Amino acid sequence: MPMEPADLPIVDVDVPATWPDPLAGLVGVLADDARRSGHAPECYQDLDLLSHEDTVLAHLDGHLVRARHYTRLLDHEKDAISVQGVRLLNAQLVNWRLDQAHALGYLTAVELRTVNETVPGQRGWGKREDQVCLTLSAAPQIHHIDGIHRLLTYWGGEAVYWQHCEGSPALAGKLRSLGVPSVVTALLDLAAPAQERHSVFPSVVHVFVGKALGHEPADADVFYRSPIPPQRIESIVSPGGLAYDRFPELPRD
Repeated sequence: MPMEPADLPIVDVDVPATWPDPLAGLVGVLADDARRSGHAPECYQDLDLLSHEDTVLAHLDGHLVRARHYTRLLDHEKDAISVQGVRLLNAQLVNWRLDQAHALGYLTAVELRTVNETVPGQRGWGKREDQVCLTLSAAPQIHHIDGIHRLLTYWGGEAVYWQHCEGSPALAGKLRSLGVPSVVTALLDLAAPAQERHSVFPSVVHVFVGKALGHEPADADVFYRSPIPPQRIESIVSPGGLAYDRFPELPRD
């Protein structure tokens, strides 16, 4: 799937060679301090680093940061992301996905009504509205981290499936049958102002220092408050593609 090339240098937390020099210098100092204090690399999240977060974001100004969005997509949804990018979660997006699935015969009228009774009219949705959820590292794919598996197994995202995957076996089975597991790799401008500041947990600086300490699973969840335009969608990969199949622990169907 051809994608428009990025217009800014790309930073990947998993690839230190991509880190801008000022960022690499700061992260190196912080990692050395952690080593001297005897801090275990796997406890990188406990380091007192938040005072450096704004500096790290300033060093990322003028760069795009690679991140991954885990989901399950029908063919027309892949096409929509390629053309429109990734939209913020809101009632309009949820209703569009449900209505399209019904119109194309993936959901019956009864199934659509059952989902509609519990999802689009409500807020909450695990506090995911008005944002896109991603991870900064490829670590969840490599280290078999459970958090992404449900996202790749049930269609519709947390806004749709979370009320049904345990309490409604029949509907949960249907949601597992729709679409294919998909990893959407996007390029984020974390330094750009948004209507509401992007939220990263544990923090951007923690991830970089965790990686510098040699802890490969170091990662952070990004709650991105801006839509991601199509020119910043780097790839969409699913089972059968080499970029997906090189991670054998990911769901296959």
